[in-house]
Amino acid sequence: MNIIDSVSYLIFGRFVRKHIRRYDEQRLMIRKAGMGMLIEQYIAQIYFFSLLMAMLSGFVGLLIGYYLLSDIRPSMLGIENVHLWVAANFHILISAVLAVIFAIIAFSLTYYIFMSIPEVQANIRSALINQSLPHTTAYLYAMSNGGGMNLLDIMKSLAQNYHIYGTSAEEIGFIVKDMEYYGTDLLEALDRAGQRAPSKKFKDFLDGLTSIVTSGGDISSYLKAKNDQYRLTATKEQKIFFETLGVLAEVYISAFVAGPLFLITILVVLGLVNSSSVSILDLIVYIIIPLGTVVFLLLLNSLTNENPRIPDFYVVEKKLDNFSHVPIKEGTADEEKKRKKMRYYTRFIKFIDKVMNPFSFFTNNPSYILIITFPLALAYFFFTIQDYINFANIIYFNSFNILTVSVIDDHIFIAMIILLVPFVIFDELRTYRINQIESSIPDFLNNLASINEAGILLVDAIAMSMQLKIGVLHSEVKRLVNDISWGTKLDDALKKFELRIRTDMTRRIINLIIKANEATSDIKSVLTIAAHDADIQRQLKKERNAEMFVYVFIIYISFMVFLFIVYILAAYFLPVMPASTEDAVAGLTFTSDFDLDRYTLIFFHAAMIQGFCSGLVAGKMGSGSIHSGFKHSIIMMSIAYLLFSLFI
Repeated sequence: MNIIDSVSYLIFGRFVRKHIRRYDEQRLMIRKAGMGMLIEQYIAQIYFFSLLMAMLSGFVGLLIGYYLLSDIRPSMLGIENVHLWVAANFHILISAVLAVIFAIIAFSLTYYIFMSIPEVQANIRSALINQSLPHTTAYLYAMSNGGGMNLLDIMKSLAQNYHIYGTSAEEIGFIVKDMEYYGTDLLEALDRAGQRAPSKKFKDFLDGLTSIVTSGGDISSYLKAKNDQYRLTATKEQKIFFETLGVLAEVYISAFVAGPLFLITILVVLGLVNSSSVSILDLIVYIIIPLGTVVFLLLLNSLTNENPRIPDFYVVEKKLDNFSHVPIKEGTADEEKKRKKMRYYTRFIKFIDKVMNPFSFFTNNPSYILIITFPLALAYFFFTIQDYINFANIIYFNSFNILTVSVIDDHIFIAMIILLVPFVIFDELRTYRINQIESSIPDFLNNLASINEAGILLVDAIAMSMQLKIGVLHSEVKRLVNDISWGTKLDDALKKFELRIRTDMTRRIINLIIKANEATSDIKSVLTIAAHDADIQRQLKKERNAEMFVYVFIIYISFMVFLFIVYILAAYFLPVMPASTEDAVAGLTFTSDFDLDRYTLIFFHAAMIQGFCSGLVAGKMGSGSIHSGFKHSIIMMSIAYLLFSLFI
C-alpha cells in the first residue's frame, strides 16, 4: 500500500471494520469492476478523501465569508434586536456557517462520487465483455472443433492472448487462475466467475457451459450455438447503436450548431443597441462551442470506443544456464569487435531502409510525420508573425487591433495546414490499406481452407494461394512464403506477417491459426470458422460505414447552414443595418461603440472554430476516431477561410 492507503486505513480502518456489513454491495461491485482492492481499504480511502475535500472546501468558504461578506450586517437580513457581541462579529459567524455548508456539501459529493466509481467501472467492464464475447466464443469454438485440446487447455491459450481477444478473455483467465493457483475444480471456478462477472450475458454463457460440462454434452456444439447467437445479437446491437447515434447527431446539431447560431443572430441585433452583448458573443464563440464539443466528443467516445490501442510487441530474452558448468573456449581477440560491427550494421540497415522508404514508414505510423510538421508549422508561425506581435501585445491583449489579428489568423490557418495535411494524407493511406486488407482476409482464408481440404499442408496451401486473387495481400503473402522458404518456422513467419499488417482482425485470426496449427492437424475447420468470423466482421463494418456516412453528411449540411447565415450577417446585414434602421425607426438610439470590423472578425472566428469542431465530430461519428476527423476539419475550415477572404 502507498502512503495514502496507509494513512487512510490507520485513521478510519477500525470504524470501517466495525460497520463492514453495510458495504456488502460495494464489495460485490469492486469485485465486478476488477479493481483489485479490499473493501476496507477502499472505504477508508473514501472517508479520507471526503474529509480532505471537506476541510479544503470549508477553508475556502471561510475565506469567502471573511473577505467578501465582511460588510454584511444583521439588519441587511432582516434580523433585529441581536446581542451586541453577535452584531460585532456577525461576519465571522456568517463565515463559519458558510464554511460548514461548504464542508458538508464537499464531503457529501466526494463520498457519493467515490461510492459510485465501482458501479461505473463495473458497467464499463460489462460493456467491454459484451463487445469482445463474440471473438472469444469464436476462438473457443474453433479450437474445440479442431480437436487435440481439452477445454482447460483451450482456456489457457485464450487467457494468454487476452490483449487480443479483449476483456472476456481476461475473465476466462481468472477462471484458469482459480484452477491453477487455488486448486478449485472447473465447475466451482465457472461458478465463481459467474458471480464475479459484471456482464449478464457472460454469466449466462458460463451457466450454460457449466450445464454442458456437468451433463457431459457436446461442448463444441454449445460453443457454435453461442457464437452464432452473439453474432446475431451484435447485428441487432449495431442497429440500436445507429439509432442512438442518430439521436446524438440531432442533439449536437440542435445544441452546438443551431443553438449558437440562434444566439449569435439575436446578439448581433442587440449589439446595435447595447455594446455589452459582444462579451456574450465572445463567450459563445470562444468558450461554449469548443467546450461543448469536447464534452460531446467524450460522450461519443464512451459509446464508440471500438479502436483500442494495439499493444506493442516485446521480446523477452532468457539466459540459458543449463550448461553453465561446461567450460567455453575463448574466442579470438577481435570477436567482440566483430559483434559490435554486426550490431552497428543491423541498425544502419534499418536506418537506411527507413530513409529510402519514408512513405511506407509514415504510412505505417502516420503520427510520426508530426515530428517533422510540428517544428515546421511552429517555425513558420513565429517567423511570419514576429513583425506583428511583441511582448507588450502578449501582456496587454487589448492592444491588438483588428488588422493585426486578421493577419495573425491567416498565418495560424496556414500553420495548421502545414501541421495537419501531411498527417491526414498518410492517415488516409493507412486507413485505405487496412480496409483493403480486411476486405481480402475472408477470401484468403476461404482459399486456404479449400486447398487444405484437398489434403495439402498449410505451408504449401499458403504458397499456392498466391496463384489466386487475394488483392492487396499478395505482396504480404509473398513475403510470408519467402520467410518460410528461407527456413523460418511457420509460426514465426505468421507472427511477422501479422506484425507487418497490424489490424484487429488479423491479430485475432493469425493468432487463432498459430494456436490451431500447434494443437491439431484438422486446420481446415479452424480456417473455415476464422473465415466465417472475418466475413461477418467485414459485413458489419460495411453496414457501419454506410450508416455513418449519413451522419457525416448531416454534419456537413449543418455546418454549411451555419456558415451561410454567418456570412449573410457579416457581408450584408451588418454593413447596412445601422443606417437603414436609423432612417426607418424614429427615436431608436444606436450605440456609438458598435464596431463592424470586430463583429466581422468574431463571425470569421465562429466559422473557423465551428468548422474545426464539426470536423472532429464528423470523424468520430464516421469512423469512431477523432484523428480521422482532421480531414473534415481542414475541409470545413478551408471553405470558411476562402469564403471570408474572397467575398468579405
